[in-house]
Amino acid sequence: MRLFAAIGCSLVLWTTAPSGFVCAQDTEEDVDHATSLHEQLVEIRFRPTGFAQIAVWLEDGEGRFLTTVGLTEATARRGIGNRPGASQMNSGFRWPYGRREGVLPTWARRRATADGASKWRRVIFQDRSSEGLASRTSTDFSPDNYFCLSFDRKHASKEALDAVSCASVFNSDKGRFMTGRDVDGGYAEPYEDLTTRVGRMEPLSEYSLYPPRMDVKPCRGQPGCNDHADVLDFEDHARDVMPEIDAVTMPTPQGDADKRLLFTAPQDWPAGDYRACVEINVEGDYNDVYNPDVLPTPQTPDETWDTWARTYGYPYRGQPSVVYCTPFELGADGAQTFTVRDPEGSVSTWDTTAPDYGELYGMEGMTDDPIDAPGVGADRLRAMSDGERLHVIVIPPLSCEGNVPPGPVADVQVEHHGDTLHAHEWAQLRFEAAKDDRGIFRYDVRVSTDPIDDERSFMRAERAKEATIAAQELVIPTDVAAGDMVHVDVGGLTQSTRYYVAVRAVDECAKSGEFGVAEFQTPVRTFTTVTPCFVATAAYGSPLAAEIGVLRRYRDRYLQNHALGRVLVDAYYAFGPGLANLVSQDEELRAATRWALGPVVWLLEALDI
Repeated sequence: MRLFAAIGCSLVLWTTAPSGFVCAQDTEEDVDHATSLHEQLVEIRFRPTGFAQIAVWLEDGEGRFLTTVGLTEATARRGIGNRPGASQMNSGFRWPYGRREGVLPTWARRRATADGASKWRRVIFQDRSSEGLASRTSTDFSPDNYFCLSFDRKHASKEALDAVSCASVFNSDKGRFMTGRDVDGGYAEPYEDLTTRVGRMEPLSEYSLYPPRMDVKPCRGQPGCNDHADVLDFEDHARDVMPEIDAVTMPTPQGDADKRLLFTAPQDWPAGDYRACVEINVEGDYNDVYNPDVLPTPQTPDETWDTWARTYGYPYRGQPSVVYCTPFELGADGAQTFTVRDPEGSVSTWDTTAPDYGELYGMEGMTDDPIDAPGVGADRLRAMSDGERLHVIVIPPLSCEGNVPPGPVADVQVEHHGDTLHAHEWAQLRFEAAKDDRGIFRYDVRVSTDPIDDERSFMRAERAKEATIAAQELVIPTDVAAGDMVHVDVGGLTQSTRYYVAVRAVDECAKSGEFGVAEFQTPVRTFTTVTPCFVATAAYGSPLAAEIGVLRRYRDRYLQNHALGRVLVDAYYAFGPGLANLVSQDEELRAATRWALGPVVWLLEALDI
């Protein structure tokens, strides 16, 4: 038992512990002794593709699960693995329903079967007649500030990431816990056989391998609230089963950028052999073996899928998750680096009802072609500069002896964003860079609608996102000199809401400084006309032309998500109107512009951009 208590303590120290933090099971003398003599840091480094779900965990030398080190937010906090809706139900941008049992099945299975572990209670619709019904059939809804479901088919496809922003408040069914009575009554979900495409009703168990939503604010007693009483317990239940979940939850990392995690090995871990594993998955990662033709939207059994489930969204089941593992060693005197290039395997199936689902098999049917299919299949962990895909760096126990935690983060300010179109969901954050004797490893920025005034409230707050339509990790530069101001944009906010934003520094020894906090109120959303593509509109004659949609999608999905791209867009907005005026008045110029843009539009369409 002391080993698992030490694991939990190390996770807190890894991400958040301020100077002097003491785990409940240790005396102050024990902690001081561990800090000076026995702590050993493990750095895990990898480069994921974009929009990926990721789990990072450690095992002992025999392959027995020890602890989770990192888990992306959609699984850990948003509950995509354990929510109402059948597991084969279509998906889409911020789709609210359908349990994604295959999101990270190897991590989920290994964690749930470890000594002393338990499962979560399964979440189902409140009282709909089938888990295959996406449309509302009963009074089971309440406002949802994150998930939405578009009933405009052109906005409900895999390609519509840029077209959906939940323009109006969406009402979703948050569900309820399944009970023994449901099990005894034969409660089941529609499930279509992957080979014969003949549907059946698959009985559901009372428990799930994944946590429920933790991001739901109970709305009991408010107008329009029809939540089940169980929603009040989702958050606490998730933590009861996995106490370290707040410490390991991380936003989706930015694509094609190195991701670094620091873990402090508990002092009770003996010297010897261990393993570090990373599982990665991306919805709709199609190839010749896994695609909508092979795994289409289910249609049977009859009357269990409604028209919304059959015709909206897209069949998400592309290539399954891939797992990479590398052995490493604790206890050596010097620093050591361990790497791996090839995946350990994949589940190689979407039959989530199979008894061995989550066990790893070979890579048959999976793509591994970084040149012609970058970021797809096995290449979802991209090769780094040395060609390896996973690095584990073990830092000697005495490397951090005498380390002084970072100084406090001061002068935290949050202001309205200058882009009025996005000011309801983005904000400008600034703070004074902290000082540290070894260098800042990262800044931990947390956002909450509840006050952040102590360690507990800081840990429970949500990690900040970048100011783009994608809910990706906010990356803050760490090379700013101590005392200078850091300026970043924060996203993922909701209109007309009061937020608390807290920032603190974490050093290279995984020690944290004191956090600074600011309060901020987002404004009401400002609606405007479709953002212009001036010259292209002048050339094609209408802002709604199909070619304009392709160009606008490239702007919103790619250019707006990178600093250089945003500079180019801003420059275009400055000079575009004048150029458009010239083009619109000359038919030859319009024809020449269409001729010049034609290959660009064709290429973007061919690349599915």
